[in-house]
Amino acid sequence: MKHTKAQEMDKFQHKTFGAFARHNDFDEYCWEGEIELPAFSAFKYSGNGKARRSKKVEVSIYSEEPPSKSAMKMLSKIKTSQKRLVKSICQTFFDDLHQQGYQEWPKEGVGFGMWWSRDPVAVALSCRDVLQKRLKQDRIWIPDDLLVVLYEPSIEIHLDMPGANDLPCTLISLGAEFEEEHGVSVLTDGKQVLNLGYAGEA
Repeated sequence: MKHTKAQEMDKFQHKTFGAFARHNDFDEYCWEGEIELPAFSAFKYSGNGKARRSKKVEVSIYSEEPPSKSAMKMLSKIKTSQKRLVKSICQTFFDDLHQQGYQEWPKEGVGFGMWWSRDPVAVALSCRDVLQKRLKQDRIWIPDDLLVVLYEPSIEIHLDMPGANDLPCTLISLGAEFEEEHGVSVLTDGKQVLNLGYAGEA
């Protein structure tokens, strides 16, 4: 079967990261694929609570044109630093849940970062059943405990937004037992976490 030019434009093949397919999502073009990141399988549960065994992570690259060299460079950085990134994600959320890394704003009534930064008791209660079932404990005591309350990581690369070191803005999004409605994200330079927030907003 002969492929049309339009069909060819909707596919992109990379020698290291494999195939990406272009989709139009709410008038925004996005190239979607999966890459293998074994270290990310440490987030070993799914949103339905079952074990997650896949070593592959979904990637979305927002661009009308085929993914650029800068996008592939970012994926290469993530692949090289994947173990360090997993530890950085856990440490960043651990510090945030314990109100470390934030300073009180001088304006009265404005506190720490996300809602979970201000209410560790509510976080503990929202995660209690999961922690007791998976770790036989009722609190998040160490950074690695985050591995059982964060799940299903995915990567978003926004080529039209500036990021760190001339690389595109890149988010790693995850589901979270303490933020089931929106999920959470971290902003990364490919090597470490730079910021955190709700999904798509770090």
